Amino acid sequence: MTTKNCLVGDIGGTNVRLALADLTDGSPKISAPKSLPRAGYATFEEVVDLYLKESGGPIPDAIVVAVAGPSKDGVVKLTNGKWVISEAVLRARGFKDALVINDYAALAYAVEHLSGDDLATIGGDHPGIPGETVGVVGAGTGLGVAALVRDKFSSSVMVTEGGHIAFSPVDDTEYAILNVLKVRYGRVSAERLLSGPGLSNIHWALTRLSGLDIAPLDPAEVAKRAVAKADPHCQKAFEVFLGIYGRFAGDIALAYGARGGVYLGGGIAPRFIRELNNGTFRRCFEDKGRFGNYVGIVPTKVIVHPYAALLGAGEAALRAFVRR
Repeated sequence: MTTKNCLVGDIGGTNVRLALADLTDGSPKISAPKSLPRAGYATFEEVVDLYLKESGGPIPDAIVVAVAGPSKDGVVKLTNGKWVISEAVLRARGFKDALVINDYAALAYAVEHLSGDDLATIGGDHPGIPGETVGVVGAGTGLGVAALVRDKFSSSVMVTEGGHIAFSPVDDTEYAILNVLKVRYGRVSAERLLSGPGLSNIHWALTRLSGLDIAPLDPAEVAKRAVAKADPHCQKAFEVFLGIYGRFAGDIALAYGARGGVYLGGGIAPRFIRELNNGTFRRCFEDKGRFGNYVGIVPTKVIVHPYAALLGAGEAALRAFVRR
């Protein structure tokens, strides 16, 4: 084994996280994590240089970066940002090996290393089927979707752009919201509702439907007022959001046969575990008609490990550079 240590990164729409991953015993061990706001840095390489300078050690053997965007030919452009991250550019800066992956691929790679307090249960305990596929869904700056696909022989990560499938309403309120948002966006994807901006969109649409003509409210403010029960439109928007989130997560369980579980990542779920447990999310998750029993056994959990994507990047390093 020539690759023993790796710099791992997680680039989201808002923050950049970096850490060192020790790969020597076949399982990634994360140390020296650091989080920085993405704003203020022109390129990812600037952040890498700053981290390495502050760490004071030699340049690691490899670098694996999880990025919120689709990867193609070793290059990822942030979906909600201007940064472009390239494996070739990173190797040119002195790393022997470099790999860029989707951020939700990293969360899927992390699944096999998450247990106990790394996960918060949503909707009560459900047995699932150990060793089977786990879907990963997460609303944050955008909507990410991936899966750790498993059978009795092996496992592999499926990277998707499932957050951009079309939004599918199920009741009069959701149809009305869709009609309002169609005027604004044309095609309305799931991400237009299941994300921070999506929560703002839901609230804005509901106020329009009530005859109010107000500017969109910041999503953090919508959530704050909803939790405080200080604004009926915000409360309704948050409840609609929870229902759509649960139904979408249940759809992912069906689409991938994710009977091992559906895990929630992203920036929103860890902040609202109590609200996710109010019954709406799980009820809508299981509302699958003839396939209600199929998803009824599937556990739903929130990833609360603070550096899960970095852990997953370390697992990707092991698969790409050590176990090959």
